[in-house]
Amino acid sequence: MTEERIREMAEERRAVAERLRFFDAEIWLGRPEGFPLAEELAPGAVQDVLAKRFVTGGLVSHWRGKTVSPQAGNEALSLALASTSHKPCAACGSVTGTSGASEASGDVPVIDALFAVWTGLPLFPAEAGPVPGGVEPPSCARAVRIFPKSHNLPLADWCVGSLCDWLVQRNMPLFVWHTEIDWPALYELARRFLELRIVVETQTQKILYHMRPLFALMRDCPNILVETSNFAGAGFIEYAVREFGAERLVFGSFVPVNDPLVPIGMLIDADVSERDKKLIAGDNLRRLIDEVRQ
Repeated sequence: MTEERIREMAEERRAVAERLRFFDAEIWLGRPEGFPLAEELAPGAVQDVLAKRFVTGGLVSHWRGKTVSPQAGNEALSLALASTSHKPCAACGSVTGTSGASEASGDVPVIDALFAVWTGLPLFPAEAGPVPGGVEPPSCARAVRIFPKSHNLPLADWCVGSLCDWLVQRNMPLFVWHTEIDWPALYELARRFLELRIVVETQTQKILYHMRPLFALMRDCPNILVETSNFAGAGFIEYAVREFGAERLVFGSFVPVNDPLVPIGMLIDADVSERDKKLIAGDNLRRLIDEVRQ
């Protein structure tokens, strides 16, 4: 293969990546836990890091929500988003729209939109501080994540059902790492709350060895979606699109632990239609965000 052909292929892939308009469910601030070689992503660097990797915005999370406390993580996340260079919302500083085109700022386009994923707890017993149910989240908070194992929460209706009801009322999705759940418990919760969109995240370990329960869960629970940052088995994207529809997958990168170009390349190379790629790359996540009731 000649150098000229290599350059042509690179330009072709760049054009596809720009056309798909990636919108990332897994943008992480704070010091990563368990990844000593990963460099912390500073709030001021978010726009540059994402734009150079063809990402137009997405959902931002903070490691402190897991490693310190949900309150500490939510507070740090709100402060971090307020410090970015984006047009702020009244509540915490995030951009408040997803449909506008990026504006040029030198060689780096302005990110369309950044929204927050708050860390949640059961609503009983009530806890003080910035947590769902304790206070009303800012308008930029468009999803909630729980850490059942790290925070010693049974993933059961009698413990987290109040939070699930709170989310259903707001049409707000629930995010959870697959390493934080027991599959039977998640199945029961998803069947109990069919109106709750639950996004199973494929970090922080390979989900490769859990595909049988995951695909069985997707088959029986239409409210289960899967984030794609570590959805890396051969033919996984094609199988999920064929069996469940592209609407069940949302793009994520897990930046800065992962480089977004890895899952971007995985989707570009997937043997699915352009329409399906656009849904997975960003349109599915944009719809989840837009449908949240403020």
